[in-house]
Amino acid sequence: MKVKFWGVRGSIPIFGPKNTKYGGNTSCIEVNCDDKTIILDARTGIMPLGLDIMAGITAEENHKKSLYIFFSHVHWDHIQGYPFFRPAFHSEFEIYLYSTLQKNIDIESALRSQMNPPFFPIQLQDMSASTNFNNINSGENVQIGNVTVEGIALDHPDNSLGYKITYENKSVAYISDHEHTDISHERIVDFLKGTKLVIFDAHYTPEEYSGSDGDGGRKGWGHSTWEEAVALCIEAKIDRLALTHHGREDSGVDRIESEAQSEFRNTIAAYEV
Repeated sequence: MKVKFWGVRGSIPIFGPKNTKYGGNTSCIEVNCDDKTIILDARTGIMPLGLDIMAGITAEENHKKSLYIFFSHVHWDHIQGYPFFRPAFHSEFEIYLYSTLQKNIDIESALRSQMNPPFFPIQLQDMSASTNFNNINSGENVQIGNVTVEGIALDHPDNSLGYKITYENKSVAYISDHEHTDISHERIVDFLKGTKLVIFDAHYTPEEYSGSDGDGGRKGWGHSTWEEAVALCIEAKIDRLALTHHGREDSGVDRIESEAQSEFRNTIAAYEV
């Protein structure tokens, strides 16, 4: 399995000289295994990923290339990159999209509505790739060749799904837009057990989340901390942890990475390729 981070920021892109180490795009992750390309979330990082995919297409290929995109949820910042995803404009691609329902809104409706006039000059039906829309619920598995993708419900306003991708006894889990609770803790631990790599939402510091920094706290906002990520991974006995959904400049991400490594050595703060 090969994992590439095309965006690691949370909520909005952030650029400038203080944000060069980790990159400025919002979350988008590419997982390649069994000759399959699986994409996690379609935030702004999906634009450079699309260009990279197009650059790898050769004139000799005479069959449709399949891509599989799994959305954690359809909040706008997680779907806003899709209208700029170049493969979606080319008929030689077949794109399978998966997401959970949010207040009875499915992924097709969400993508279509963000592109309707006057919000965008091109509509979803103008994209010429073959597109397949699919709902996925917590506990469901999607089989893609020899690859299994399993969903798990997360704690986030309007719902969110985490995913675990398994191939040949190796697995990577993506837990983004999740707010830890005592109730969900054991359920997430069970889901992560045996996972080689966990990619986890660490948008807040423990001080920001609790409010001990004097700024009112972030409880109920739907995101987690590096401290909870480390606790889950130690209990689940995972191999490696990648913190993502960064919400601060590079120096702040550096501090979080260092603090997390002091408790779980095999931790990195994810950065763009």
